[in-house]
Amino acid sequence: MAPGRGAFSLALPTGLLELAFLLLALAQMEVAAGSLRRSGLPLLAHPSREPPEPGAFNAFNASVPVVVDSKVLRTRTWKEPNQVVPQIFLLFLAYSNIQHLAIWESFLNDGVRGVEYTAVVHCKDEAECRKNLENSPRFLVIPSVATSYCHDLVSGMNALVKSAVVLGGIGSPNDKFVFVSDSTLPVKPFAYIRDQLTADQASDFCIFPRNEWAEVSDTHGHDTVKIAPKHHQWMVLSRKHAELSAERSSQNMDLMQQLQLNMLSTNAGWQNTGCLDEFWHFATIYNSLLIKPDMSQIPLEDFNGGPLNTRDFEIQGRCNTFVEWVQRAAGISNNITHLAQALTVDAGTDLAPATQARPGSIHRFGRASLRALRKSPFLFARKVSETASFSGCESLEKAFSAHVFRAPEHDVASEDGAWPGTGIWVDNQNSRVSINSFEGAVRLGGEHQDMRAKGFYCGSRIEITFNSGYKTSAVLSEDKMKLHWANGVVWPRVTHGL
Repeated sequence: MAPGRGAFSLALPTGLLELAFLLLALAQMEVAAGSLRRSGLPLLAHPSREPPEPGAFNAFNASVPVVVDSKVLRTRTWKEPNQVVPQIFLLFLAYSNIQHLAIWESFLNDGVRGVEYTAVVHCKDEAECRKNLENSPRFLVIPSVATSYCHDLVSGMNALVKSAVVLGGIGSPNDKFVFVSDSTLPVKPFAYIRDQLTADQASDFCIFPRNEWAEVSDTHGHDTVKIAPKHHQWMVLSRKHAELSAERSSQNMDLMQQLQLNMLSTNAGWQNTGCLDEFWHFATIYNSLLIKPDMSQIPLEDFNGGPLNTRDFEIQGRCNTFVEWVQRAAGISNNITHLAQALTVDAGTDLAPATQARPGSIHRFGRASLRALRKSPFLFARKVSETASFSGCESLEKAFSAHVFRAPEHDVASEDGAWPGTGIWVDNQNSRVSINSFEGAVRLGGEHQDMRAKGFYCGSRIEITFNSGYKTSAVLSEDKMKLHWANGVVWPRVTHGL
């Protein structure tokens, strides 16, 4: 039987790293308590229960007071686990900052820090990260541990888990631990995400298609194969699995060698591919999976979206974070591919396609895409460029506040009507080009493939990207009869023979 919560609690004092996390929790309590004393409010954790006796504090019975803006102080209480308000722990793995911080601040503004959510950040560059987030009290930056891309991001992920488990105190069995990248954005209101995630006590793994799983021979018999399902890094762990990951954090760090990942096979192709963070948590929580040729279903405890199907070449499990991958990694027809298609056809969205090594990257959101994300089953989306913008005159922050976080959706004062330059134009090759527009997005359609483009408009200006990848802009003349391009070319408008 796996060690329980008590085993992890007893193990905490034995390591310096765990002690550091405990001190972080104590420091947060002291800061919050100081704020409470200044406010004149009582220091009791909960009116129905007295605080523990002095010296009784440990990682799992601590009540952590939190003051959020002008809201009344609330606490994680000393109630039994099933009576504690469940919260989501947002575990940010970043380099030196959280991109689009203002959007995250807007999102978290609807929650109560320390009660409904806790946001913890691990950065590759801790000093720069602390500097960048010093004016963002919603985020707690933890001491950095050594990490390396692909070979060991797991150490940073588990440092986040350990700190969150300590800060959560006794916690609730419905607590959820959500791994988030610095290029991720939420695509639902806070209350919706929290309610969805804390509705059960199982973990959410987004499992890649069967062809992406690692597979090695097993010593138990020639007809048995050891498999390791490959999963997206940005998973959601239950409290039970988070504590188990913390307890087993020193195990399986040689998993890439065990699974022979990224090694040339005898047929000069790649047999098993991937990174440690795409295998470690599943393999460590569920241990080795041994299958025989006639086995098609693998039942798993506390696993949402199961059982696993060993013959399914689509995405399995539960995927909370949208990300576009190439077909071999994304499957053919599922929620990910359907949403990726919706973003691709939106003229106002700029989605750079995925490569064999990297996922697609969103550089601009159109209004149609924000609606599609809001209506999709996904709670988060990545990979969002640090310079990503909104298709129209509004900032991306205002667009998310209006179209994503408000319930019901609220239209911003945007480019609702057609762009004044909508119509037929003549390019410098004397060919006709149509310009259509809607809700801030614009699309150009020429007679030749290389004269087709999409982009956005704001006022008299359009910015577009041609199918070739060439980006440029144009400004409409005051009389709306000429289109002046950035390279000096001028297109006249067609006013007859339409």
